[in-house]
Amino acid sequence: MASAGLALAAGGWLSFDRTLHTAGWVDLASHVRSGDERVPAARIESATERLAAIRDPGADEFGALAFLRYAAADDALVRGDRAAWQRDLADAVDAARRGLALSPARADLAVALAEIEFLRHGPGPDVYQLLDLSFRTAPRDMWIVQRRIALGLRLIAVAPPDIADHVVADIRILGAPFADPEQYRILAQAAFVAGPAAEATVERQMGMGHPWAFGAFEKYLGELRAHAAQSRAK
Repeated sequence: MASAGLALAAGGWLSFDRTLHTAGWVDLASHVRSGDERVPAARIESATERLAAIRDPGADEFGALAFLRYAAADDALVRGDRAAWQRDLADAVDAARRGLALSPARADLAVALAEIEFLRHGPGPDVYQLLDLSFRTAPRDMWIVQRRIALGLRLIAVAPPDIADHVVADIRILGAPFADPEQYRILAQAAFVAGPAAEATVERQMGMGHPWAFGAFEKYLGELRAHAAQSRAK
């Protein structure tokens, strides 16, 4: 019993020590995940190398590595390096799946993994399964909803009925009357990028609600359409 107690104590200390040394990288990844900080590519690369070298990483470390690799893939795409983009996305998938295996309720990892699978393979059962996981584990977490809606609206024309119903629920959350105007802007941006079917779906749902919220959404959508038209005319 004494040796078992010592083993448990040692395991607890190793976990604490690991967390202590990785906290900064996990925090960096949280900023990358939320998009509230533009992190230089060199810093992302340094953090991913250090996290990848961690012995016995936990869900937080795998989650951080997934989002950092995803960000590295975005940077590779901007540079036009398709090979690096594919490699970083594959590494992000591996880290996200390992994180979800250790912490199955991580809705943020489920959404990110769904996005990556959509980028790599298009719509399909893997994407829908991951989205369903995020809907079930974080149905109303606002920052998850704000991220999830971009992918949800791109799938709205082809998704199974249960997934489409969940996407409509996200539209209603973001389109709630007298909410933060940023929600309507995010909804308009997601609908505009996703295309006419998504725009029609959101307008239909918003049209059944409060006219103030519908008007705010239409204002943002109109601005996006006008900007796109000006860009095409140049």
